Amino acid sequence: MGSPTRSVRPERRPTAPRRALPRPRDSGWWLFGYAHSLVGDQIFYVALTWVAVTIMSPAEVGLVLVLGSLPRAVVLLAGGVFVDRIGPKRVIIVSDVLRTLVMVAAAVLSGIGANGTLLIGALAAVFGVVDGFFLPAVGAAPAFVATLEAQTRLQALRTVVYRGAPMVGAPLASALLVAYGAVAAFGVAAFMFAASVVALALTRMTRPRPEEDDPSGSAGSAQGVVAEIRDGLRLVSRDRRLLVTVVVLAVLDFGFAGPMTAGVPLLAAERGWGAGGIGWVLGGFGVGAVVTAVLLTWRRPTVRAGVVAATGLTLMSLGLLALGLVDLAGLAPGDEVVLAGVCGALAGVGTGLFGTLINASLVISTPVRQLGRVMAVAALAGYVGDPVSFSLTGITSQVLGASSAFLFGGGFIMVAVVITWVSPAIRTLALPGTERRA
Repeated sequence: MGSPTRSVRPERRPTAPRRALPRPRDSGWWLFGYAHSLVGDQIFYVALTWVAVTIMSPAEVGLVLVLGSLPRAVVLLAGGVFVDRIGPKRVIIVSDVLRTLVMVAAAVLSGIGANGTLLIGALAAVFGVVDGFFLPAVGAAPAFVATLEAQTRLQALRTVVYRGAPMVGAPLASALLVAYGAVAAFGVAAFMFAASVVALALTRMTRPRPEEDDPSGSAGSAQGVVAEIRDGLRLVSRDRRLLVTVVVLAVLDFGFAGPMTAGVPLLAAERGWGAGGIGWVLGGFGVGAVVTAVLLTWRRPTVRAGVVAATGLTLMSLGLLALGLVDLAGLAPGDEVVLAGVCGALAGVGTGLFGTLINASLVISTPVRQLGRVMAVAALAGYVGDPVSFSLTGITSQVLGASSAFLFGGGFIMVAVVITWVSPAIRTLALPGTERRA
């Protein structure tokens, strides 16, 4: 009797490993770390400014702020290249490790009374360089911790964290400075950055396999940094949606940064609102942005996302214009403050809508292999006009009154509004149905 025959199955080739899908807890850990990093940022800048004010003239304090912004602008594009090469997780962790170490050093030096002008300038410059790597990494990270379908919700939660951090960090820094001094403020900032490092270490960021991103198999790291920067700029210039978005962000920030940063204190001083008026306007702005972002986590626009984003940008412009017209209402000072807070909230609602949806659009419509560079270009577009915006706000406020800064700013943002409404690239934006392109 012969041996029983066994059916011979055709040999299977091992299938290529599937990319693990992001887990919900990864988004949670990333948001937790991002929140701690932002609060640490707020504490650091408040403490640094306070220490600078105590030993420097106002002009020197302004120079310190410039020392922080210039290095950031210089290294942003290179920072985007490194994010694309090694992934956002490593860049964010290294950034926060460096911040932790710098904060520990600042606390020690403050404790021994070594608060000199050179030291403060060096701290600002180091943080500016770190920001140049941190910003594109943070912008790219959502693509690695959430699916495309979850991007709008994650960006809404990111807006909540981004707008909520100043409400926590600034008062906490003030309380620490009053009660315990700069040493404690820098020490708590170090703790916040260290907590961010731990949270990021627990976050799994999934990266598409090289063949999914680059069918040719060529690695971007084989090029030089300058060549990769050119590739990123070329992508932005050739992609209609990315180009219009970057232009709109540049115009928006130019009209927005000066009035909301320097103009609000100037308007409050001119109208006799006091420090409470400043807090009321900025607080209304923050609350409007946070509440809107929370609503977007529940009600997420899809087909008409571009129309909603354009509507949000329109509300931002109207909010600033309304702030510039508050004095024409003929109200008592207390009622003026309330009305100004409502105007700030209107601008905040617009920010929550526009910022959340545009950030989600950038993540969804940008190839993963160039996401860091595109986010760097977007961040640079948002920061490059800040010094001029601050200067023009001061000049117009001194010559024409503080209200004029909001009228000019709101009018300038209206240019971005027109671009957004007439451009099909933004107006027809749909989320999250767009498939990621290779």
